[in-house]
Amino acid sequence: MVKNARRNGLTRRLLLAAACAGVAGLGGMGRAWASEDATDLVEQLTGSRPTASARVRLTMPSVFPNGYTVPLMLEVDSPMTESDHVAAVQVLAPRNPLVEVATFRFTPASGLARVSTRIRLAEPQHVVAVAELSDGTLLMAKAWVEVATNGCA
Repeated sequence: MVKNARRNGLTRRLLLAAACAGVAGLGGMGRAWASEDATDLVEQLTGSRPTASARVRLTMPSVFPNGYTVPLMLEVDSPMTESDHVAAVQVLAPRNPLVEVATFRFTPASGLARVSTRIRLAEPQHVVAVAELSDGTLLMAKAWVEVATNGCA
């Protein structure tokens, strides 16, 4: 096998150099990746493409001293009737070890689709909230949060 690899021009040194270059390239993706690919991430996780919407309001501090207890306030405008209500809201943190941070379920009896909690963040990143409406529509909002320390260690 090693002989075949060398015949094709592949050596351990070349493979190691390519791997290092790939990792270095990923390191620079940071904030831009989370911003541009939030829709793609949601589509990979849910199978449906979300739409950015002002109906979903995700409020988080843009800078927080540690990633252990970052406050999050989430509200979705909805009449909350039997035929038109928010069924669930999922909170995603793409750069955390576990991307799916929380899921909140609602019914028309909930009255409002609103939640306030604290989450952990591993590093600075966009936090994404995806609201699933009763008709299956996905609405999305995101917020950039800069944390100084890793809350997922």
